[in-house]
Amino acid sequence: MKRLLPLLLAVVMTLGLVACGGNSGGNSGGNSGNSGNSGNSGTTTPPADSGNDAGDTAGTSGDKSPDNDFVIAMPNDATHLDPHVSSNGYSNQITNAMYEGLLGFNEQTEVIPVLATDWSVSEDALVYTFKLREGVTFHDGETFNAEAVKAVWERGKDTSLSLNRNTKKWTDVEVLGEYEVAIHIESPDNTFINKLTQVRMVSPKAMAMDNASDYLAKNSAGTGPFKLSERVDGGYTKMVPYENYWQDGPTVDSLTFEVVPEDASRMAKLQTGEADLIYPVPVTDIERLQSESPNIIVDVRDTTIFRYVTLNTEWALPDGRKPFADKRVRQALNYAFDSEAYAKIVFNGYAKEPTSCFADTIMYHSPNTPYKADLEKAKSLMKEAGFEDGFDVEIIVDNTTIEQKGATFVMQQLSQIGVNVKLLANESTVNAEATSAPLETTTVQMWYVNWSSGSFEADGSMRSILHSDKMPPDGYNTAFWKNEEFDKLLDDALKMTDTKEIADTYAKAQAVVWEECPWMFLGNDNAIVAYQPYCTGLQFKPGDEVVVTTIGLDH
Repeated sequence: MKRLLPLLLAVVMTLGLVACGGNSGGNSGGNSGNSGNSGNSGTTTPPADSGNDAGDTAGTSGDKSPDNDFVIAMPNDATHLDPHVSSNGYSNQITNAMYEGLLGFNEQTEVIPVLATDWSVSEDALVYTFKLREGVTFHDGETFNAEAVKAVWERGKDTSLSLNRNTKKWTDVEVLGEYEVAIHIESPDNTFINKLTQVRMVSPKAMAMDNASDYLAKNSAGTGPFKLSERVDGGYTKMVPYENYWQDGPTVDSLTFEVVPEDASRMAKLQTGEADLIYPVPVTDIERLQSESPNIIVDVRDTTIFRYVTLNTEWALPDGRKPFADKRVRQALNYAFDSEAYAKIVFNGYAKEPTSCFADTIMYHSPNTPYKADLEKAKSLMKEAGFEDGFDVEIIVDNTTIEQKGATFVMQQLSQIGVNVKLLANESTVNAEATSAPLETTTVQMWYVNWSSGSFEADGSMRSILHSDKMPPDGYNTAFWKNEEFDKLLDDALKMTDTKEIADTYAKAQAVVWEECPWMFLGNDNAIVAYQPYCTGLQFKPGDEVVVTTIGLDH
């Protein structure tokens, strides 16, 4: 087995030396609908030979693995192992190895059956009927069936759970037979199937416990290919293959997700073989990695990741003025920001200039005219708004290397117009707690974050982070922005069936966001994963998730 104790010690030492944290943007990376045009529309394009084409399954060649224990090193830990509590990308990367939904996505972001084998929808689009897979058991031995689906819905009524966001519009789950279930929804929703992929099935026995989330923090109760073996918060999560998995699964003896916040440490672990796969790969070190370790595979892919800074429109200065309540100030911040330089300096060119409020890999993405850097215009807008002398403000950021680098760039850009930004770098779990606080108690002024829609569709890329119904703690609209026109456009789009009408409506919604600027729009970066050539069975989703269902090691 790979050296877990030395690795854990290294993590502890790193924690003592540098700030460390992670990707708090929702599913980012791993929460994962439909993909739209994914052409390179940004300012820079990664080298064409930097990685494999999206959709490929990693093969094997060259060296052999010294063992059969698969280790993935990434900068952040899961915030919780209960899949109905956690919702950010790194949490989902870990929990998706243990939990499955009725439906899922393949590498082309097409919806595929998982625990359901078939489904149909009623003429009024209010009832979805599913045939369920037989012979599936949860890790605790309980049988997966229609009653289990209903139990998940019952648990989803708890508004404190992230699960509630995906099930709150379900009005009933009707058990039609042991392996047939009908889900009733309150109104037509053309994103229902995509969003259903985010609802993971958990054993009814585990969910019925008084301390269910505490239990699920230390025990797995899913149907997935792996079950939990060991867990050290902030250190590692180790799993072993589930012996009664319902389909062909992994061939490794174990799978370990290790928390390695510092970029150089992750790189070193990959090169020495202590880790078999790492992500993200620091963009500034890709050429060095390929030069020093030519056998290591560096995989560059377009993603659904969108980076932005939320601007709390209700935040007040000591004198009572609310700078971000003024659209001119919010626009000024965007004109002060050079997204082309951001792509080059922060991501070494592995990023695109933003033209909307979500990535161009999402269906119904509609490009707007970019906010090109224009300091004179930015200063003029600040003066019109009465903030020509600027102001002091704090920005929270996950304290990984790449996140802090990006936030530092934002700080430097805004200093040009007198906005003095103080960086508050925290572990991702700390930021997750801060950004879930309601307006009355929030301390968030600005938040450097990224978001990746787990459902791969436009509504999922906007609603939870921009709709006025989704202000914390009900969502992640930490700009506390409310725009009735935008809300209505999103709500109307859900009920539409004509694709042109849907596209036009979402285009209008994006235009509103682009004009109103509740955020600073930063960019779309690529997903960059590196792994040893002896890794087999790897698959990838555009949401920056590594699919581990069939992983193996040539050893």
